[in-house]
Amino acid sequence: MDETLIPFDVETSRIIELLAKQIYQSPFALLRENVQNAFDAIRERMQIDRNFHPRIDVSIEHDRIKIADNGIGMSRDELRRHFWTAGSSSKNNPEARAAGVVGTFGIGAMANFGIAKIVIVETESARASERTLSSAKRETLSLREDCVTMQRLEVIGQPGTVITAELMSPGSINLVEAKRYLREFVRLVDVPIFVNEELISQVPLEQAVPAIPTNYYERLEAVRVGPNLQATGDIAISGNAIMRLVLTDLFWNGQPLKGHLALRSGDGAIHTARSGFGLAMAPINSIYAFGGVIDMQVLQPTAGREALTSDGVQLLQSMMTEIDNFASERLSNTEQCNQSTPFMQWICSNGRYDLAGNLAIEVSGQEDVSLKDAVVLSSQRTVRLYGGSDPTVIKTFSSEDSFLLILSRNNPRRHCQEGYLGRHPVIEAIPDRPTVVNLQEGIDLTSSKWAVSYRLVSIISEDFFIDVEVAFGEISHGVAVVVDQSKRSGKTLVILNSTATAVITLLQVYETHLDAFRSLAKDFARNVIFPHISQIVPSSTRQGAEAFIEAMRRKRETFEYDSDELDELPSIMKDYHEGRITLETLIDKSKFAAQTSVQIVEGASPVRDVVPDLIENERAVQDPANPHTQWIAEPSILRTEIGSPAKLITIDPSEPDLRGYRCFIALAPRTFTEFGDFFTQPHSTSVVWGGQKALFIFIHHSGEFGVYYDMQTMDFVSESAGGGSHRTCTIMLRDRIYIPVPPSIQASFIPKPGEKKRFEIKADLIRTGAAKSM
Repeated sequence: MDETLIPFDVETSRIIELLAKQIYQSPFALLRENVQNAFDAIRERMQIDRNFHPRIDVSIEHDRIKIADNGIGMSRDELRRHFWTAGSSSKNNPEARAAGVVGTFGIGAMANFGIAKIVIVETESARASERTLSSAKRETLSLREDCVTMQRLEVIGQPGTVITAELMSPGSINLVEAKRYLREFVRLVDVPIFVNEELISQVPLEQAVPAIPTNYYERLEAVRVGPNLQATGDIAISGNAIMRLVLTDLFWNGQPLKGHLALRSGDGAIHTARSGFGLAMAPINSIYAFGGVIDMQVLQPTAGREALTSDGVQLLQSMMTEIDNFASERLSNTEQCNQSTPFMQWICSNGRYDLAGNLAIEVSGQEDVSLKDAVVLSSQRTVRLYGGSDPTVIKTFSSEDSFLLILSRNNPRRHCQEGYLGRHPVIEAIPDRPTVVNLQEGIDLTSSKWAVSYRLVSIISEDFFIDVEVAFGEISHGVAVVVDQSKRSGKTLVILNSTATAVITLLQVYETHLDAFRSLAKDFARNVIFPHISQIVPSSTRQGAEAFIEAMRRKRETFEYDSDELDELPSIMKDYHEGRITLETLIDKSKFAAQTSVQIVEGASPVRDVVPDLIENERAVQDPANPHTQWIAEPSILRTEIGSPAKLITIDPSEPDLRGYRCFIALAPRTFTEFGDFFTQPHSTSVVWGGQKALFIFIHHSGEFGVYYDMQTMDFVSESAGGGSHRTCTIMLRDRIYIPVPPSIQASFIPKPGEKKRFEIKADLIRTGAAKSM
C-alpha cells in the first residue's frame, strides 16, 4: 500500500478575509482600529516625552486611506513582531497600561487586509532611534514564505507612524459617513484628530453631556454613593426633574477606579471609553434612562471593539443600580420629584414609600398638597382618603372642617400615595373596595364557565407556577378581576366579572370558536389575570430568582465553548500559533463562533401569517380598569404550539399595531437556546440605540437580574442616540422568540427587496444588584 503524508494547507488570503470580517464588520471599523492604534502610540510617547504636540491625521481618498500620528513609533523588531504578527501585542505590559492605552488584542496588519490590497507602513521609533519602511500585498500573503518587505531609512528625528492602505474597492469608504462614525469614538479624546483637515475630537464633556437649567444643585465631596461606590462631583436637577450627575475620583469597594462619568437622565444611551477613546455602548438598565459617558481604565472591549466584556458590563450595571438609588434619594428631597414618573417607579420597585413625601395628592375643592403636608394637616383636623371617583361620596365627605384626599387614578403615583399614607393610620380611609355578588364556583358553574375555569387554572399553573381556583361573579366598579382566598380550600381565588367585556368575549369564543379559545385563554391570563397575581408568582422573590438563575447557569454550562472565549478570535489564533490548541480545535472554535454570533435577515413575514389571531386577541382581552405602563414586568405572549422559520415579522400599516409596535425580530439561535427560559418569566423591556448598535435590556420581574441583547448592524440605526423604557411585547413560539423593535428604529431592521441585513449578536445575563468585589 502506497501511503504518504502531506501538510494541511490553507489559503492565506481567504483566512485573512474570514477572520477580519468576523472581527471587524465594516470598513469604518477597520479605520477606527488604525486610529485607536495611533492614539495608543501617542499615549505611550506622552509617558516618556511631554514636550511635543500630539496629533493624528486621517486622509480618506477615493482609492486609499492614510493614518498618520506622531506617537511612540515602532522599531524594526516591534514592527515585525507586533504589527505584522496577528495575535501579538506590544501593549500587554504595565507601562502601556499606565499610559492608558485602549487596545491590547494585537490584531495588527490583519485588520487592514479586510479592505486593502496593499498596506504600507513608515515608522520611526522614539525609543530605538530607528526608521523603517515596510509593505505587504494581500495577493502574496503567506504563512510559509517571506512576503513582507522591510527597508531601513535614515532617522529624521520625527517619531511616529504613517499607515497607507490601498483599497481593493476604490470608493468603498464614504467620507461623510466615515467622519460621522469616527466622531462617535474620538469626540472626547484630548488629542487633536483630523479627518481630511477637519477636527473631530476635543469636544468638551459639557457639550457631550449638556448642562441643564438648575433648580437644585449639590456639590459632592468624597460622597458614599452606595455600599460600594464613592465619588466626588456634583448633581443638578431641573424644574422638570431632569438630572445631571458628574462623578470623578471614583472608588469601588475601596479600590480606586481611574476615570470619570457624566450622566443625564432621559438620554438613554451610555457610551463607554478608556482615556477618552470610545469603546462601545453599554447595555445598562437605569430606571431614569441615564445616558452619557463613562470613561474608566478598567473597561475592556471585546475583539472588534463592538462590545464590552461581561465583567465590564456587570460592573457598570452594579454602579448604575447604586447611582439610581442615590439619585432617587436626592430627588426625593425636592419638589421636582413630583414631576418624575421614573422616581415614582423607583419607589414602587424598591418599596421606599418613606421617600414619597414630596409627591402631591389631590384635595377635594382645594389646591393639591404634598403627602408630607397632608400628614401634618391630619394632626390639626380630620383628613380622609378616598380612592374612588363617585361624586356623591366626594361631596359627602368634603367640608371646610375636613380634608378629603383623593387618590390618583393612575399608577405608579397611586401606589406611592397609598404606600406613604398607609404608614400614617390617623388618616381615615373611606372604603372603596369592589364588592362581589352572585359568586359562582365549583359545582355551581355552568359547563362553559367550568371549562373556561379549568383552562385558566391550567395556564396559571403551567406558566406562573401558582395553584389557584377560578370563580365567576358580578363585581362592582367595572373591575374585571378580583383576587381573594377561597373559603373552601384556602387557595388563591381568582374571581372573574361575568359582566366584563373581556370575560364575556372569552366565554363566547369558547362556545362558538373552540379552535381559537386556547390562544385567547393564554392572552386573557397574561393580560387580565397576571397583573393581579404578579406579586405571588414564586420567581418574583429573591429566593425564586436565585433558583431560576442557577437553573439557567446549569443549562449554559452544557455548551462546549465559553462565550468570552468565542468573543476573541485573535486569542484563538494565538493559542494555535503557540501550540496550545490543535488545528482541529482552531477550526471548530472559529466555525462555532461564526455560526452563533451573526444573524442574517433577508425578508419579513406578516405577523398575521405567523400568529393569525394575535392582534384580534390583544384587543379583545384588554382590561380598561387596569392600564399597563412601560416599566411594569409582563409575561411573554405565548404561542408555543406554533413554529415559524421567519426571522422578522411585521404588521402592515393598514392594521392595528401591537402595543405600539409593528416590527419584531427573532433572537439568534444561540440566544434562544441559552436564554429562552428567561423569556418564560415576566420581564420589563428597555431599548437604547446609537451609531450602529441597538441594545435590548430585559429585566426579570424579581428585579434581581436580566438579559441584555446587543445587536451591531452594518448601517447606522438612527441619526441620533436615544431610547429608554418600552412596553414588553415579547412573542414566544415553539422555535422562535421575537422581541419588539421600537418604531423609531424599525426601518433599519427591515430589509429592502433583495437586501440582506447582517447583525452581530452578543447576549449575556446581568445582575441588577451590587457586584462582588472586583
